[in-house]
Amino acid sequence: MSTRPRIDLKQDRRQWLKNSATILGASLLPMPMVSEVAQAETAAETPKENTGETRSSARFLTPAQYILVDELTETIIPADSHSGGAKAAKVVEYIEQVLQESVEEERRAEFQEGLRLVDLMSRHYSGKSFVESDSKQRVSILTILSENEAMTELPEVRFFRELRALTIRGYYTSKIGIHDDLDYKGNRMIVEYVGCDDPPPPATKST
Repeated sequence: MSTRPRIDLKQDRRQWLKNSATILGASLLPMPMVSEVAQAETAAETPKENTGETRSSARFLTPAQYILVDELTETIIPADSHSGGAKAAKVVEYIEQVLQESVEEERRAEFQEGLRLVDLMSRHYSGKSFVESDSKQRVSILTILSENEAMTELPEVRFFRELRALTIRGYYTSKIGIHDDLDYKGNRMIVEYVGCDDPPPPATKST
């Protein structure tokens, strides 16, 4: 059992934000800003016939964010000897769809900001990005967030709570979650109805 002291995220985050800013510099642009730059660069290279793409057909997560979410969900629900984990269940695709279809821009922006903050936390505590970290280091990051989940004023905590909820919902509405993990066999027709074996009620005496 780990003897690691519990980390007060609110007290500790100022230092890791400061350290991360020093290390990463320009890469600390908020995810939406980075996304906008990437979209602008992509648009400049996209043939004119593709410029009519609508939001319904566009991807919400960038390739790097997609990989990060895939690893985060697998850390929350990993594969075991009984069933596949979040990766096998393609939970990241479920999350992509939910956020891509969401009309709440604040929710979408906060999710992207949460990805950024979790990666900064990982770089501070383990010296690596979340994707580059090993499983123990990944669990450690999510444990810090879980231990401080009452601090909903912190965007990384709100992100973690939503990510966890989406992961659980996506997993347990998937084939792997329903049939492999829960062993649900589906509705089955009852071929024969077998009654109960309770004894009959005692006969009443006639008067």
